[in-house]
Amino acid sequence: MTTTPKPLAIHKAMSILTWPKFGPGMLLEHGDLELLPAYTRQINRLMFRSLFGCGVVCGLKVDVAVHCGKPRITVECGLAIDCEGDPVYVPKTQVFDLDGECDTKFEGPLWVVLCGTTKCCAPRASMCGGCDDDETPPVCTRERDAFEIRVLDAPLGCGCQDSPTTGIWDTPCKCADPSMQCHQNHYNGVCGCKDGDCDCCDCDCIVLARIDDTGDAERPWQADHSVRRFVRPVLMRDPLVAPPQAQAVGTLTNTVVAKKVARPRGTIATIAPPNT
Repeated sequence: MTTTPKPLAIHKAMSILTWPKFGPGMLLEHGDLELLPAYTRQINRLMFRSLFGCGVVCGLKVDVAVHCGKPRITVECGLAIDCEGDPVYVPKTQVFDLDGECDTKFEGPLWVVLCGTTKCCAPRASMCGGCDDDETPPVCTRERDAFEIRVLDAPLGCGCQDSPTTGIWDTPCKCADPSMQCHQNHYNGVCGCKDGDCDCCDCDCIVLARIDDTGDAERPWQADHSVRRFVRPVLMRDPLVAPPQAQAVGTLTNTVVAKKVARPRGTIATIAPPNT
């Protein structure tokens, strides 16, 4: 015999997600139509920042060279997610010179960050203005995503500034180090842009690299990508394929070449072929 659990307390509240509902013969207003893209953007933002967090998804490699005595920065195409969950897409390689007006000498380290922006396009005047307005100001009918690549003298935005300068964290699954501050919230299940964490919600920039002064006359600058937060998902193996693969590995002979896998704290583990 099954019994329905008796609730001891019920607390109800409203979420911020709202979607429009239309009906036959309904007069639609501007706000009704705006809810269509607004709901989609809100749910995408929520999912992206909750599942992955902010950081670099792919590409966006930074390189530094010297051109006419000035640092020339190259940022490859790629995709990133800012702290609010908006994608920042760089469709092609960007190249620009670091020009400090009259000063051509820069003291490192420098920080390359990617920031998402928007541009108003296709402005159009409203056909129905107010009673006292002869002409209504034009409003944009399109918003196009844009981006800015900034070179700063201090870090700004989402990144892993606490990344160690020595050693390497390596695991068979290639997972990120859960002890690093930039990954702790993700491993602890803490949602992004939570209440009281205003630094996250107001951030629309992603750290791409730190540029260090090497002191070498031929190559005075070097890009360090360890300070960026890389959020590309790790693909898990198919659970239906894993058992037969494991059985096949058990039947291998000693002709398999042993592989070395780097472990934390400098230890090396050797994967040897199974005994036959």
